Amino acid sequence: MNNSRVLDKLRRGEPALCVKTGFNDPGIVELIGTFGFDCIWLCQEHMWANPQTLASQVLAARATGTDAMVRIDKSGPSSAFRPLEMGAQGLMVPHIRSVEEAKTWIDAMRFPPLGNRGLDGVNADTDWGSCTLAEYLKHASKETFLLLQLEDPVAFQHLGAIADLDGFDVIFVGIGDLSLRLGCPGDFQNEELWEIVEHVAKVAIQHGKTPGIPGISPAFTKRVLDLGYRFITSGADLRFIRQGYTQLQEDFGELGFTFAGANSACEGRAD
Repeated sequence: MNNSRVLDKLRRGEPALCVKTGFNDPGIVELIGTFGFDCIWLCQEHMWANPQTLASQVLAARATGTDAMVRIDKSGPSSAFRPLEMGAQGLMVPHIRSVEEAKTWIDAMRFPPLGNRGLDGVNADTDWGSCTLAEYLKHASKETFLLLQLEDPVAFQHLGAIADLDGFDVIFVGIGDLSLRLGCPGDFQNEELWEIVEHVAKVAIQHGKTPGIPGISPAFTKRVLDLGYRFITSGADLRFIRQGYTQLQEDFGELGFTFAGANSACEGRAD
């Protein structure tokens, strides 16, 4: 059973960096894993991997010793415990809006007495049944993390009560959706947004939770690290591919090559 790189870093007070894949391809996950990042983010909220593909992606991350974090689709308790049984080290639950909703997902992820997760005990997270039940329950409690994503203004009205709950590790500010709902889409320097970012850091740390947030840029990330944020997401293969091929067009365009791609219809788009 793999120990969590993310939790090891956070317990030592060090920042953990999680990168994202936008493709349903285990090979890409394994490639990313060779770079030694702490965590790979696999999204089920906006992506469409079937269970077998997701299991293969998690396996690819495990093969490199990298944590797999699955953002679940919130379709029911099985959307939480199945990725864990596949061997994922962490879960992200999007759009937490209330204390009751936070409790629901803690309940789905954690075994009794802290939660109400059902027991199987013969899947990848037990090394296929090769450990004892006691070893499995201890490892599941100690080496898996739960990240609650707050991205709706109403959620921050309940911040203290959510942070006070046992059974989760990271309070993550989803600044993309938050900026949209604050009426400043994509403006990550907005004063109201930053008041929330600063407040979350203080409350999370006071309650023994780790504050997390996307690292929009090195300068942005330095600013949030100074506030106490320690779980940072940054970098996505989709963006890097676009950047790489855009640069190729520019370089070879200077040599007289022309291109008939779809990008011409998207001039001025904000990636």
